[in-house]
Formats: sequence, structure tokens, C-alpha cells
Amino acid sequence: MVNAVLDRGEVTELAANTVTVLFFLHCLTKYVYSAANMKMYYRTLGMWNQSNSHPLFLESNNRYHALALKKMRILIVCVTIFTAFCCCAWTAITFVGPSVHLIKDPENENETLTEEIPRLLIKSWYPWDAMTGMKHHITLLFQIYYVTFSLFQSNLADSLFCSWLIFACEQLQHLKEIMKPLMELSATLDTYVPKSGDLFRASSQTGDHISNYDNNIKNEEMNLRNLYDAKKELGAHIRSAALQNFAPGGGGVGPNGLTKKQELLVRSAIKYWVERHKHVVRLVTAIGDSYGVALLLHMLTSTIILTILAYQATRIDGLNVYAASVLGYLIYSLAQIFHFCIFGNRLIEESSSVMEAAYSCHWYDGSEEAKTFVQIVCQQCQKALAISGAKFFTISLDLFASVLGATVTYFMVLVQLK
Repeated sequence: MVNAVLDRGEVTELAANTVTVLFFLHCLTKYVYSAANMKMYYRTLGMWNQSNSHPLFLESNNRYHALALKKMRILIVCVTIFTAFCCCAWTAITFVGPSVHLIKDPENENETLTEEIPRLLIKSWYPWDAMTGMKHHITLLFQIYYVTFSLFQSNLADSLFCSWLIFACEQLQHLKEIMKPLMELSATLDTYVPKSGDLFRASSQTGDHISNYDNNIKNEEMNLRNLYDAKKELGAHIRSAALQNFAPGGGGVGPNGLTKKQELLVRSAIKYWVERHKHVVRLVTAIGDSYGVALLLHMLTSTIILTILAYQATRIDGLNVYAASVLGYLIYSLAQIFHFCIFGNRLIEESSSVMEAAYSCHWYDGSEEAKTFVQIVCQQCQKALAISGAKFFTISLDLFASVLGATVTYFMVLVQLK
């Protein structure tokens, strides 16, 4: 900050110092915000670790849970490698080229001079002599530690946010997968079994054509076998007739052929789906509450940094240390935004497809309460789940595209004005 004030007379140096200040201020802000909002983080972690399943869908739940953990590990490894590469590149470029900065010529204000500065990772003002000697080495080692810690802390905090979104997306995948078998199970709950096997017979018996079964006497003479092919239309065999023999040996204590315990098990499956979806909604809400303000501060800081970097990019005159530094900052800032935008966009896509999955399952073959359940699901899932930056914007690829487009537009305007 002191260095930015001292170099305010030179626009290029002022822009570079401002980017550096905002870059580390963003890391510090995220660190302080995480510490101050620790209660909300623990609440979200508690919801994330909550494990409940249903005996009928235990295998599917475990599979998607393992898949989510696998994707989280891959994400952490990729972010760690990228961050370590950035730290090494930042350290290496410090020792390339001359270590100087521009100052105004005291005799001619329209001219600039170069002045030698300490060869350190961060251009700053030091109250001690950091040019050579032990003080220089100690300062260099501390800055390497500080840069490494800041980058890892910031990126791993974003990775935790993305890991929670991965878990929510995989849980939505799990709910979509069990929707169809849930409808097939619910077909056994009708006290009057509609004999859907007479409507959709197996291909070995009727060639997959619909039979003449109809409760309306006026249609008794109509042959519907040549008008509707269940296999071609649905792409699968309807198995609800087989599910009517849910009880061992095909018998049961109730009119639907189920024992009381089996009937409760099937009914609890619908309750499990609803409660699991509520859990995902609560988790996404908690994630938004935990990260909403942090995402807003991130976007505000990144927007200012990208605007200044667009100006600095217009002053690139060749392949040198200055060009590498500007492009490095630019790529890193865009990668940070893309990091959480891609997972926020996937959450929107997965939650939007739940309604389609509910409508695509064989709800017409289920019980009346299952049909009501599908209707409620379609109503509740009309609005996609999303993470917002304190209600100002939605985290998605559209946000990344708008930021990238604004940066490119500003760069082109500066090039034309130059």
C-alpha cells in the first residue's frame, strides 16, 4: 500500500501496485471472512456429513456418494498442482530480467527513469535495507512462504465450495436414478390392482401390442393391438405386473398382495425421496449463506483487477517479464472465476433436470399417491437450485462469459484509444 502511494506519479507502476494490493487483499479478506463465518461453515459441514439412506436404494446412494468423493479428490489434486505451479512460476520470474521500476525524471516530468529495487517476489516499501545481505534473504524466504500460503488458502477455500456443490449434484443424480424404480414400486400400493399386465403384455405373449382390455363397454370391439406398441413407445418393458407379486410366493395379507411390513417399506421410499430432496435444498441454501458475501467480494475484486490488467495488456511491447506477469495475473484471475462458475452451472443443470426425470418415469403406472407425488415434484423443481453472490448475481457460466466479455470489450476500447 505504501509503495502504491509512493509510485502514484507513474501510471504503469501505480496500476501494477494496485493489482498486487487487491490480489493479496482478496486473499486476506477471504481468510478473515472464513474465520468470522466459521459457525455457518460448521453447520454446512454437518449437513454434508449427514448420512441417511433407504434399504431399497442403499446401493445407489453409496455409489453416488463414492463418485462424489472421487470427483472431490480429483478437484483437490488439480487445484493443488495448479497452485503449486503458480507459486513456482511467481518465484522463478522474480529472478528473470532486471529488478527495476519506473520513476518520473525530476528534471523532466514527461520522461521516466529506471531505479533498481530489491529482487523480491513482491514490489513493496521496506523500512530496512532489503537490497542485499541477511535482511534480503530473510525477506525473500518470508515472501515465498506468504505467497504460497495466500494462494493455497484462497484456492482451497474455493475448492471446499466446489466440493459441496459436487456432493449436491451427485445427490440430485441419485434422486433422478431412483425415480423410475420408485414409481414401479408404488404400483403395488393400489388396493385395487389395475392388472396393467393386461394393458402392456410382455413381448413373448403378445408381441408387445396393447390388448383389448378396456373398462368402457363401448370400446370392447376395438382392436388396439395394431395401434400402440408399448416397447417402441417406452423403450422398455413395463414391470409393474411383476411387482404386484411383491410378497414372497405371490401372496400377502392385503388386497394388493403385500404384507404390512412390505407396504410400509414401499411407502417409506416415497418419503425418503422427498426428505432427501429437502436435504439437498437445505444444503444448497447453507452453501449460499456460507459463501454468498465471499463470492460478492471475490467478483468485485476480480472485476477491478481484470479491468486494470486489460489496461496493462495494452502496454505489452514484446515477450518479456512484464508480458509474462500481466498474462499470468490475467489467466490466474479468470481461472479462479471459472473454478466456481463451472460447478455452479452444473448445479443449475442437475436441479433443472429433476422435473424432466420425474415426468419421464412411468408415473402413470404408479399409485394415486405416487402420481400426486410426481405432480408435487414437478411443481417444486420448476425453479432450479442456484448459488448467488449475496443476491446480486447467480454463479454460472453466464457470469463467467459476461466477465470475460466485459474484459475483452474494455481491452479493445483501450487499444482503439491508444
